[in-house]
Amino acid sequence: MKQLLRTIWRWFVSWNAGVIVAVIVFITADFRFWPSILSGMGAMWGVSAIMKRRHHRLPADVSAEELVYVRSQLGEARALWKRLRRARYRLRSVVMWQTVSRLSAIVDRIIRAVEQQPHQLRLAQPFFLNEWPTAVEMVEKYVYLSQQPVQNAEMAAALQQTERLLGELTEAAERQLLEVLSNDVWSLQTEAKMLEQSLHQSSARLHLPLSKKGE
Repeated sequence: MKQLLRTIWRWFVSWNAGVIVAVIVFITADFRFWPSILSGMGAMWGVSAIMKRRHHRLPADVSAEELVYVRSQLGEARALWKRLRRARYRLRSVVMWQTVSRLSAIVDRIIRAVEQQPHQLRLAQPFFLNEWPTAVEMVEKYVYLSQQPVQNAEMAAALQQTERLLGELTEAAERQLLEVLSNDVWSLQTEAKMLEQSLHQSSARLHLPLSKKGE
């Protein structure tokens, strides 16, 4: 809800700034229509971009104590990610290399997404606390056992089970990333709808009869 309110407020401010600039240019440019429209749209986009960048720089709705906690959790997740990367270089199986590389890339994206929007930790925290540490330990044990000069049926079965579970875990990580990004997708859809409405309104004004434009 707060994300929606911030988006509406940003578009409200940018739209009004564009209208004001358009009116000023229209008056100062001898009542020429095109310069006023272009200037107004430029001002609207400029104000919107500035407000959007400011929002991404300043974590909203997160207190200083919460931000410290989020950074601590992300630090632990990043440390595990580095362990996974080191273990990956010792893998001999091409299939496992691809799986672990995919998992590494997805978790990196999750961490980066939460870094930009700390309040999203509530969505990713169960994964960071449960599946993620287990996955790293499994990969490290897999590397250790797969490098042994001898194997029995039990060891081979354990390695195959690990390969299967890591594949399933990678799919779970993909779903987790989509959940973390869901608010961004929703925000983009909202902005696209508002922009579409704005463009339709501008197009309607451009197609007004000349007599009405001069009124």
